Amino acid sequence: MTSRSRRARPDAGSSAIELVLLTPVLIALVFTVVQAALVWHARHVALAAAQQGDRIARSADTVDDATVRAQTVAYLHSLGADLVGSPTVTVTRSGGFVTVTVTGRAVSIVPGAALHVHAVSRGPVEQFTAGGEP
Repeated sequence: MTSRSRRARPDAGSSAIELVLLTPVLIALVFTVVQAALVWHARHVALAAAQQGDRIARSADTVDDATVRAQTVAYLHSLGADLVGSPTVTVTRSGGFVTVTVTGRAVSIVPGAALHVHAVSRGPVEQFTAGGEP
């Protein structure tokens, strides 16, 4: 071996150091994207549950708010039991309209992070009238 081949190149091992420095950044980026997707999905699930509760509440005045809440939570769990944690359903009736609000926590892959979701659906209460009446 010549003395020239024994000498270390000045950039030897630099790619390993770059990988060590960039790996945590890349992992954090992947976790951020996955967490954002989970929150986005939980918001859509909460909105679907609020819309379902609103459909139930608008269909008849005879349905009480407790039944609407129970059926909305059941629908939410049927979509995915753990997607929205600790769901709270609020039903408000005023002026011929019904508003159903669903709140809860999105699934978190970051320990200790509390990510809340909130969805609202509002619509008119169906009223049936005799023929010819407005």
